Amino acid sequence: MPVTRKASTANTVISKRSTTIKKVDTTRTINAFEELNDVNVPSPQDGHVLVYDSSSDKFILVDPDVVLSQSIEDNDLPDDFITQLESELNLGAIQIESLDGGGFV
Repeated sequence: MPVTRKASTANTVISKRSTTIKKVDTTRTINAFEELNDVNVPSPQDGHVLVYDSSSDKFILVDPDVVLSQSIEDNDLPDDFITQLESELNLGAIQIESLDGGGFV
């Protein structure tokens, strides 16, 4: 509990509160996500990414295809993502005749 001390000057009373600082004496090494309280990883799968789920207030593993699909729900990818993608793709190495672009509405 904080200690309150009162100091008085001629006509003024000043209250000062001391604060107690808690010091961490030990640390614990985490060996797996399951050991963290804010991570929900019931069945980890190779290739999944860790994302924060605000409805459960926890981090969860999600298929990266789902993350990408949700990111384009507004029909617009972030410009920095497109710039990074263009810088990493070698467009000259893509064989157009064997490229399936899908269907367009």
